[in-house]
Amino acid sequence: MTDTKIFDLKTFGKTEAAFLAEALLSGKTAVVPTDTVYGVVVCAKREYLSVLNALKENPLDKPAQILCTKAQARVLALPGPALDAALEIWPKPLTAILPASQAGKVLSGLNTVGLRVPAGKFMAELFDNAAMPLYASSANMHSLATLEREEDILDIFVGKADIIIKGGFLKAVSSCVADLSACPPKIIREGGLGEKEKQIIFSKMK
Repeated sequence: MTDTKIFDLKTFGKTEAAFLAEALLSGKTAVVPTDTVYGVVVCAKREYLSVLNALKENPLDKPAQILCTKAQARVLALPGPALDAALEIWPKPLTAILPASQAGKVLSGLNTVGLRVPAGKFMAELFDNAAMPLYASSANMHSLATLEREEDILDIFVGKADIIIKGGFLKAVSSCVADLSACPPKIIREGGLGEKEKQIIFSKMK
């Protein structure tokens, strides 16, 4: 049983942000309110991927989305039309599967890497403090629905995650998942991305 530390986003300041970043960099797990849904996150080091998957009772080698900044995305993905399209759309809710650079292959274990640049002050401050990408997965146990209410987050993840940031009710509208690793690109999950942004993807990758 993990001794879970709980914070409230309403009172989350610089001291708490520094604590969260330091904990993640040391391999701790956190459930945080992203700009889309609650997510389970760990520092994006290959040895921590199995930690995230174990917490969610996933297969231990299941690939994870990587949350990052635009600058980090340029390091993790190969330059080209696919990355250009994603960079134009971010930080809107797009998870882009992109051809991976060598650094990206190290984190994903694949020739592609799934990246998302999240919006919002909380995530921006987290990246400022941690200065590293994060493996991320929706806050739910394997194959179950994504949790929306903070009460359910606490019920499921207290004693499992090292840290929980309460952010109230978050409607379970996930990011759009688009495979941009080949032409034509393919929308795998519709998510919360608008049609205008989806058209940018297809126009950039003709």
